[in-house]
Amino acid sequence: MPSGYKTDMGIALILAAALAWWLHQRGELLPHLARWAGTGVAGLLALKLLEGGRVLPALMVAAAGYGWWRFKAPKAISPMAIRGAETLLGVARDAGPETIQLAWRSRMATAHPDAGGSNAAAQALTAARDLLLAHRAAAMQQK
Repeated sequence: MPSGYKTDMGIALILAAALAWWLHQRGELLPHLARWAGTGVAGLLALKLLEGGRVLPALMVAAAGYGWWRFKAPKAISPMAIRGAETLLGVARDAGPETIQLAWRSRMATAHPDAGGSNAAAQALTAARDLLLAHRAAAMQQK
């Protein structure tokens, strides 16, 4: 194993952790985890193949990664689902990510099973939060 290999892998891990933190802060990591993970794995494998001089397999893996990225792209969210999530969390239509998170925390304080709530209620609140955060993030990217 080359001596620079461990250093390169350490830098790659630090960059991957920084990207994961940034995506989490934007509310995009969990809703799109399979998309990011699959594409990242394909990218790393393509780079490894290129490093070994195997260009054609690297291009095939990169193309598969791109296909995965496109296949896992977020689907259009219906306005009814958005309104339902806003109602469930009790937030306004123009609520930002911080307001959505605060509303989710406040409602989870009573809806969580450990606080006497139910699994279904906690899951519904979490799904509403994730939906709104993903919708807001997509709206910000379009601007």
